[in-house]
Amino acid sequence: MLKILKLAFTLTVFCVVSAGALAYVFMFTGPKIEANAKLAFERSLKEVLPGAETFNPGKDGKVFEGIAAGKPVGIAVLVAPRGYSGSIRMLVGVDGDLKVKGIKVLDQKETPGLGTNILKPQFLGQFIGKSSADKLEPKKDVEAITGATISTRGVCEGVRAALTGASEFAKGAK
Repeated sequence: MLKILKLAFTLTVFCVVSAGALAYVFMFTGPKIEANAKLAFERSLKEVLPGAETFNPGKDGKVFEGIAAGKPVGIAVLVAPRGYSGSIRMLVGVDGDLKVKGIKVLDQKETPGLGTNILKPQFLGQFIGKSSADKLEPKKDVEAITGATISTRGVCEGVRAALTGASEFAKGAK
């Protein structure tokens, strides 16, 4: 009985010390991790809206107006449509004519080798120039990825949602 209590006490002490060490390390690394994530997001905004120098976030924090030389150059919208294995978090850049200018997948959990093909430039490139007038249906308007139709459909839904969000933001800005 004493042996079990001694083992339990040792394990408890080890767990408390480990948790304390992790918390201590996180105190120093947390702000750096957060700053790096913010910097990566800003780079992604500039990638989907090339030419924009600064970004003004909308009220909901999911719409960002791109500004260059003091004038609006487009809108970037953060969307997270449902894919096969979870949400596909992506940024969609929309120009002043409400046409897709760029897409960047920020996070996804799709099947490696199939659903992850949504990251390929040739797949994302087919959305460039599309507008809300385009239906964006997989296998009809957009070339679907073989074996990853649900992932393809998720990206299509995300682009449609982004175009709708950009349109609503543009109407509210006028």
